[in-house]
Amino acid sequence: MSKGLELWKEKVEKGSNGRIRVELYPSSQLYKDNEVIPAVQKKSIEAGLVVAGQFSAYDPAFAIFDLPGLFTSYPQAIRSLDGQLGEQFAARMAKLNVQPLFWAQQGFVELGTVKKPINTPADLKGLKLRVHSKELARMAQLLGAAPTTIAASEVSTALTQGTVDGITTSISSYDARKWYEGAPNITNSKFGLVALVIIINQDLWNGLAPDLKGVINEASRAAAAYATQRTLQEEKETFERLAKAGVKITQFDKAGRADFETKTRPMYDEFYKSAGNSGRELVKYVTSQHQ
Repeated sequence: MSKGLELWKEKVEKGSNGRIRVELYPSSQLYKDNEVIPAVQKKSIEAGLVVAGQFSAYDPAFAIFDLPGLFTSYPQAIRSLDGQLGEQFAARMAKLNVQPLFWAQQGFVELGTVKKPINTPADLKGLKLRVHSKELARMAQLLGAAPTTIAASEVSTALTQGTVDGITTSISSYDARKWYEGAPNITNSKFGLVALVIIINQDLWNGLAPDLKGVINEASRAAAAYATQRTLQEEKETFERLAKAGVKITQFDKAGRADFETKTRPMYDEFYKSAGNSGRELVKYVTSQHQ
């Protein structure tokens, strides 16, 4: 994602002949994750990167990204976001005074465990699981696990000391933070999607000259394609490297997947209750993009 933003910066500055200057601040240097949306709304910063599910605090429809098993592949996610899902969310963001510039993928939610690999949903029963969102906490509960919240900086210690039995994570975080040292078992079953969106202040965007909007849109298309391609390639290489290093990688079979979907079905009912008929239509649309 960082490399994609560096490409975006280069193309925006070059394409605008220096009329736009881009400054990148990685690793929450300016604002924490949940502070980025209000900062962009107020134009405390002009633009920012957000985990899309965080918009659910403003609009329940955005919780769609955390529905277990809805997104099963990157092509499905890309088709959805390039189509009606992206269009509707752009309209919903506009009501919040922000404009999406482009979408990218950080990866899918996976489960890393300390003692035993996860081959079926039943293997999660009784495990104390560190989760990183309230939706994943709900998923863990429905699967018989006990969710707990621990800061990312404390996960390695919690794994080695036995404070938790497992974690929810993307494969990129699992690898980069070396969580495989404490949790040498990881799934490749795609439990949820970590979608990222780069947003800009709506008033600022509306005030830009048409040619500058064109430059930014072109840079955004290039950065989105590049970042997604890199994510797919690096994820494949990461799984291969971890397997060679002795990490046990498991995947639900057809029966396990069906059991997982049955046990987490209440999350869909809860989503429909909060997001209404429009939420139900969005789920139907995303499902139709699966091939």
